[in-house]
Amino acid sequence: MRLSRLVMLSLGTVAMIACGSDKVTAPKVPPLSSVRFINALSDTGAVDIRAVDQIEFSPVANRLGYREATVYQNTEAGVRTFRVFLTSTNITVTSKVMAEASVTLPENTRITLLLTGSARAGTLRLWVINDDTQPPPTGQIGVRMINAATGQVNGYLVADAADPLPGSPTFTGVLPLAPSAYVNRAAGAAALQVTDVGSSSATASSGPAAPATLAGELPAAGVNSAGTKFSAYYFPASVPGSAAPQTALFLVPAIIWYVDRNPCDAPAVAGCTL
Repeated sequence: MRLSRLVMLSLGTVAMIACGSDKVTAPKVPPLSSVRFINALSDTGAVDIRAVDQIEFSPVANRLGYREATVYQNTEAGVRTFRVFLTSTNITVTSKVMAEASVTLPENTRITLLLTGSARAGTLRLWVINDDTQPPPTGQIGVRMINAATGQVNGYLVADAADPLPGSPTFTGVLPLAPSAYVNRAAGAAALQVTDVGSSSATASSGPAAPATLAGELPAAGVNSAGTKFSAYYFPASVPGSAAPQTALFLVPAIIWYVDRNPCDAPAVAGCTL
């Protein structure tokens, strides 16, 4: 009898606890920005980038190589603090802070944090670049140029990377780390050629057909997909003898196209598909 009473008492206690746990609260979502990282360090190997001010709603880059990007990640807006580390399995190496930066991330924006400077000189910096998500006019794509090299350059939008240079540049005198305005053009074949200012010889030519280093390409985005917006980044060659890639693709300047806006981003272009 005593055992039965104890069992009943235990069951009653469990029932009371269960009844008291019916209240469910939705997690609080803070004001958000959408953030991706791009590595423009031409004199070192892959890096890891971490937010060190909080864990939740913080973007991460793992093993991010030169000219590579992450996808956009939901990130709490406001002043955020990041640290950069060399990618390594050696704890002594990977725990050493290469750089620390506090950056302001505005709410309801799409942002690229561009890692630039020189690892050898210890001049690393995270540049905040605003990526526009407003759709281009119906039937068109938007393209802008960002110069991640050190000298001033001109950019020419053409139909094919092998086309002759037009008479005048589309993007004139683009300064380092100063994004051009977006230029709209009809959806279809597109490529960019880059020259040094005053030169008629292209140092790099490329359409958005991705080299192996391109990460984060969204499947519906392409020059044939109206409503897409691109940033075409111009990168210098890897520093010879450094830990940056030393293959043929990296020993010359290059242009890599990154998608800023997918056709299905809100407000979506009619007929978009993923």
